[in-house]
Amino acid sequence: MERPITPQAFEAIAVRSWAPVLLGAKPANLFTFRGCFVADCPDCSEERCPAADAEGEADLFAARRRALSHIVAELDEKLAREGVRCRVIAWRPFGALVYAYRPALLECHLGDDDVAGDLLCLGYPACAHARHGRGLRLAVPARRAPFASARDEDFLSACVERLAERFTEQAVPHEVGYFLGYPAADVRGFIEHEGREFLCCGCWKVYGDVRGAQYRFARYKRCTRRAQALFAAGMSLVDLARDPARSRVA
Repeated sequence: MERPITPQAFEAIAVRSWAPVLLGAKPANLFTFRGCFVADCPDCSEERCPAADAEGEADLFAARRRALSHIVAELDEKLAREGVRCRVIAWRPFGALVYAYRPALLECHLGDDDVAGDLLCLGYPACAHARHGRGLRLAVPARRAPFASARDEDFLSACVERLAERFTEQAVPHEVGYFLGYPAADVRGFIEHEGREFLCCGCWKVYGDVRGAQYRFARYKRCTRRAQALFAAGMSLVDLARDPARSRVA
């Protein structure tokens, strides 16, 4: 059975995944809104699939994408006033990948020298404030950056656009960890060890600071419990995002 595409259904699912972002504890999070949004066949494209056309389903896929896009766009407009943005980052046969982030926190994280150096190798714009001397040799073909550095107001939007493009190139690009606020040591460790030999595992696989990661995992769980309780009591997603300094979980 297809999940209903309504603002209420969407927010009920989103609040669980986005809680640490809404409460100001994490730069970003990504979740899958399950449903059939593109045809599941090897020859299909996101816009048109011969098999779906034959069954009259292509229009249904497009209608579902439009419905969800409209809900996300309306929510993004409201959340933007509270310092949070959201968008659909990719469409898949099993669901839509929906990304929420706090621009102020995410830009700071992506501006880290190690993170920026790695992303530059993958064609992401360079942060004007970061040094890029020693980027990791990622296991993906390097691509020339579209420009040497970006103005502050353009940097983040260009990075998120490039991430969406990467999702059309790979099912899950490994550097998405950077866009979720993961430490550089853990993203690099995951790539170098192919997801094996990690020191501990929670929201992500840890290869560096175990104690620091475990503190974050516990904090994010507290955020999720608090956000879900407040949401169940009638607080909206936008309400949860308002004034993170007041609602932040220590």
